[in-house]
Parts: sequence; structure tokens; C-alpha cells
Amino acid sequence: YKHFSKTKPMKLEHFQPVLDWWNDRQEITEEGFDKAKKFTVQQLTEELGYNLDQCGYPHEEEEILAPMDLIHRYEEQRASLNAEIDRVLAEITSLLGGSAE
Repeated sequence: YKHFSKTKPMKLEHFQPVLDWWNDRQEITEEGFDKAKKFTVQQLTEELGYNLDQCGYPHEEEEILAPMDLIHRYEEQRASLNAEIDRVLAEITSLLGGSAE
């Protein structure tokens, strides 16, 4: 069941598949993706390094710069974009037969 709301609240019966699985705890793989997987203590400690996040979604690391480094990076990117815009405008102007000034 996908959509719960105030008028359609979750009920204990919605959790029955989970309760059934909990009592049996078998690995589940659907369409090549693990839905439920067992790990040994050795796998969790040595192979995964205690990383329990095995969902497979990519995680982007956010880079936090010092304020002045951030300003310098912004200025460099802005200068690069302005140069690209100027180049494209000169090309368009040239194609239209005008001067690039």
C-alpha cells in the first residue's frame, strides 16, 4: 500500500509481510536487487568496516570551503562562463554578418 493519510492511516495489517519475514528472515532478491540480506559479524566488521549503509544509492560528498576560497572559485567560474558567453556571442554576431565589438 503506497499512500497513507489521515483518512487512510497505517494499520497493523500493513506490516504483516514484515512480521512474516521477521519470523523467517530469509534473504530476498527482486530483479537483481537485495531487498533483505543477511551479513555475518565478520562481514560487517572486516569487509564493510561497520558501514551499515548498503542501499546502493550514490552519495555526494559536500565540499565545504573557507569563505575566501569559495569566493575565488566563484570568481574563476564566473570569468570562465563570461568568456564562453563572449565567444558564443562573437560567433553568432559573425554568422549574422556584424562586427564582434
